[in-house]
Amino acid sequence: MTERGESTERVDSTLSKGLQILETLAASPKPLGITEIAAQLSMNKSNVHRLVKTLCKMNYAAQEPDRTYRASLKLWRLGTALMSHQRIAGLCVSAMHGLVQATGESVHLSVIEGAHVMHIDKIDSDQTVRAYTERGETAPLHCVASGKVLLAYNYEHLRDAAIQSMIRFTPRTITDPEALDAEMAQIRKLGYARNTGEHRADVAGIAAPVFALGGAAVAAIGISGPTQRLTRQRIREIAPAVVEAGRAASDALSASSA
Repeated sequence: MTERGESTERVDSTLSKGLQILETLAASPKPLGITEIAAQLSMNKSNVHRLVKTLCKMNYAAQEPDRTYRASLKLWRLGTALMSHQRIAGLCVSAMHGLVQATGESVHLSVIEGAHVMHIDKIDSDQTVRAYTERGETAPLHCVASGKVLLAYNYEHLRDAAIQSMIRFTPRTITDPEALDAEMAQIRKLGYARNTGEHRADVAGIAAPVFALGGAAVAAIGISGPTQRLTRQRIREIAPAVVEAGRAASDALSASSA
């Protein structure tokens, strides 16, 4: 086995043990000591101690005053976010199918994930040449249509984080704060965002916001495709269909919460 292979195997083993410890803490009705965890999992106490300390550092576990450990609420927050994403995707699927039929392009549904946007659902087009995205894939907020539209409607509290993470991917990527401010104002005026090769030079896109019952932009619905097909003119032509899909998805979310 090569040195790289041995290193990967060690990392995999460490990750596996860390997850076993986390599962054990989460399943326990009471906090556990290092000795108890080691006995339950047949692990070396020093290894358990090291891994538990790492879990605490990452806020997945917390130490009690008596030096026992418990799983933190970070797991609950992650689970809650996952369930929320699944609920949003289920409610927006009809609007997504409608947008595929209206445009013939791949459609994706996205949410904010820190200073990035994450695709939580997608429907691929039947086009031979199309843009490929994966569920769980992320991209910086400032350079893709779905990210920009979510940034625009949450700009007050996301501006600083977006500016700090701005890097140039193509000659079209916005990297100037003043230019970003102007772009966000334009997006809010139009009701949708465009990407003309700002993240990947050969991929363009357009996205509209999806609003929850209280008016917060919680997701973005949009399309992506090759720049040779999604020209500026084509984007202008299909913009009403994208905005309508955002409206339909918003209505579905609002109706489910009423």
